[in-house]
Amino acid sequence: MKKVRKDTKQPKKKGRQTRKKRAWNQLEKATAAYFASLPGKALQEENRLGAALADAASTVNFDE
Repeated sequence: MKKVRKDTKQPKKKGRQTRKKRAWNQLEKATAAYFASLPGKALQEENRLGAALADAASTVNFDE
């Protein structure tokens, strides 16, 4: 293990929230790039599937 002199300041470590935010930003960009690259018919199918999933999920009662 490396010894650290007490008179020198250690660089601050980036926190968990920073990594989490970076991961979400990367996911957002990748998702946008995916949908932007889809041809028209595939995009319509994605939208249809998304609507069907949202409709099915709206009938689930998570409290039970």
